[in-house]
Amino acid sequence: MKLKHRITYNLLILLSNFVQSLKPINQYYYANKLGSICYQLLKIRQKEARKNISIAFPKLSEKKRENILKDTYRFFIYSSMQFLSLPKSITHGNISVNGTQYLKEALDKNKGVLLVSGHFGLWELILGWFGINKYSLLLIGQKQKNVGADRFINELRKNNGIKILPRKSSLELMYSALENNDILTLASDQDAKKSGIFVNFFGVKASTPKGAALFHLKSKSPIIFVTCHMESINKYILNIEPVKTQNKSDIESITISYTRLLENVIKKHPEQYFWFHRRWKTKPS
Repeated sequence: MKLKHRITYNLLILLSNFVQSLKPINQYYYANKLGSICYQLLKIRQKEARKNISIAFPKLSEKKRENILKDTYRFFIYSSMQFLSLPKSITHGNISVNGTQYLKEALDKNKGVLLVSGHFGLWELILGWFGINKYSLLLIGQKQKNVGADRFINELRKNNGIKILPRKSSLELMYSALENNDILTLASDQDAKKSGIFVNFFGVKASTPKGAALFHLKSKSPIIFVTCHMESINKYILNIEPVKTQNKSDIESITISYTRLLENVIKKHPEQYFWFHRRWKTKPS
């Protein structure tokens, strides 16, 4: 590991220890302060985020859309702190879980489960909750360019019971996991370029990953849609609901179903969505 990567790794460990030492109210205070500073100084993807919020909420005033952007910075810092605080953010946090019956019903089918989510709310707490509660959950991980950061993130996830599959893992390995009745996690809200399927997201066609739909059609594994959002300081709602499919379901109808679920929850808590992705980058031909 290169020196700069070792430094990154050790700094993240120190940062994690510091964040865990803070009380929730102090984490929230620092997140607000740091988020405001980031909004003022970090302009990376800010133009893209502002554009995305305008697409999603064209009827809101410019001031209200800008407030969503400001709050997005603050929330992202706060959610990052909760990731750095694992497992304490779960074991000491007030997490209400809705829909566990849907999870049980899905697992009882013994065909594996496809967990679909997006970059909304405290998505790392979703992974942590499943891992800490001893569910066999696999995450298709995105490798970080910085080896030190990649090692830290993967170690933190693995230490909380999450199994990591490299993004370039074979499909056979993924189908094998479903055959073992594991839970396969898929984020389905980033631009999928020309390999995706175009479905409406806030009324605009967006290239959307179709992996969950393809896995379901071949394996008949049930799909659940899971989010975790912040209600107040140290109080979170983890929500599990089924993605309803039928015998006549196809890639488009399944993708529309979970995209609509994500859109609905974003409308309720727009500041908790990661608006910095180039969600509408690829245009229909």
